Amino acid sequence: MIRHREVIMRGLTVGAWSALLACGLMVWTGGSARAEDSPKPKTKKYIALIHRPGQKEEVESTFDLNQEKSSRELMDLLNNGEVEELRREREINILAISWDLGLWTVVVFVLLLLVLRKLAWKPMLEGLHRREATIREAMEEALRARDEAQRTRAELEKQMSGAEDKVRQILDEARHNAQQTTENMIAQARTEIQSERERLQREIGMARDQALQQIWNQTANLATQISAKLLRRQLTPDDNRRLVDEALAEIGQADIGWKDQLAL
Repeated sequence: MIRHREVIMRGLTVGAWSALLACGLMVWTGGSARAEDSPKPKTKKYIALIHRPGQKEEVESTFDLNQEKSSRELMDLLNNGEVEELRREREINILAISWDLGLWTVVVFVLLLLVLRKLAWKPMLEGLHRREATIREAMEEALRARDEAQRTRAELEKQMSGAEDKVRQILDEARHNAQQTTENMIAQARTEIQSERERLQREIGMARDQALQQIWNQTANLATQISAKLLRRQLTPDDNRRLVDEALAEIGQADIGWKDQLAL
C-alpha cells in the first residue's frame, strides 16, 4: 500500500511539473507573439493575395522588399489594383519572453496548485489513507484467522492423536480380555472334563465293586444251594456231574453280567 501511495504521489508530482512546463511554453509562445507585434519588424517580407483578370481563384504570393525585382513586381500589382490583401510575414523569435505574461502564468499556476491541493490531492490522500487502513485491518484479520485456524488444527490433531491412543488402548484391552476369557474357558472346560472323568471313574469303580459283590453273593448263594442239595439227597455220579455243570453255567452267566456292567 505504501508503494501504491508513492506511485500516486509521483504521478501527481509529474503532473505538476508538466503543468509548470506548459505554463513555461505559454510564456514563451506569448513572448514570441508579442515580439511579432512589436513596432520594429525585423523582416521586409510581405504576403499578397493577388486576383488577376481572367482567373477564378486568388493566388497568395510572398514578396521580399530587400530584393529589387520582388519589390518592383509588388508595386506594379498594387498600381494595377490586382492585390486584394497585403500583410507582413510574421517572424518568430524563440528568445523573446513576455515577463508580465510569465508572471501571471506563475500566479495562475500557484493558484491552480492550491486549488488542486485543497480539492483533489487532499481528498485523494485521505482516500488512500482510509483504503490503506482498511487493507491493513483486513490483513490483520486474515492473520488472526490464520492463527486461529492453526490453533484449531493443532487442537484437532492433538484430539485425533489422543483418540488414536485411546482406540489402541481399547483394542489392546479387548485382545487381552478375549485372550483371558479364552484361557478361562479352556481351563474351565479342562476342569469340567477332569471332573467328569473322575466322576465316571468313580461310577465305574462303584459299578465294578457292585458287580463283584453280586458275583460273590451269587457264588455264595449257589454254593449254599449246591451244599443244601447235596445234603438233602444222595447224589449219584451223574447227578454230581449235572450239578457241577449247572453251577458252572450259573457262574458263567453271572460273569457275563458283570462284564456287561463293567463295559457300561
